[in-house]
Amino acid sequence: MSTESVVTCGVPQGSVLGPILFLLYTADVKNIALRCGLNVHSYADDTQLYVYCDAVNCAAEAARLVACVDELDGWMASNRLNLNAAKTQVGGSGLVSS
Repeated sequence: MSTESVVTCGVPQGSVLGPILFLLYTADVKNIALRCGLNVHSYADDTQLYVYCDAVNCAAEAARLVACVDELDGWMASNRLNLNAAKTQVGGSGLVSS
């Protein structure tokens, strides 16, 4: 059993409002990715950014993907969030974050 502590900010885990507030808090992630021209797939707290490209254009698309992830990392840092680099990888068709 955990000891009691005073919570001065945030939302308690398991709160009815938790999922809605999380979506509102992180909605800019999708907006930034779309502005960068990337495709986005989200499920719960996992987000995947990806692009489709021909073999000729893969280097340019990968560079665009990395630039967008850098922008997202800056946004996350300014909003007290962390991009988990250990769960972020570059795959055959782009950057995959699990």
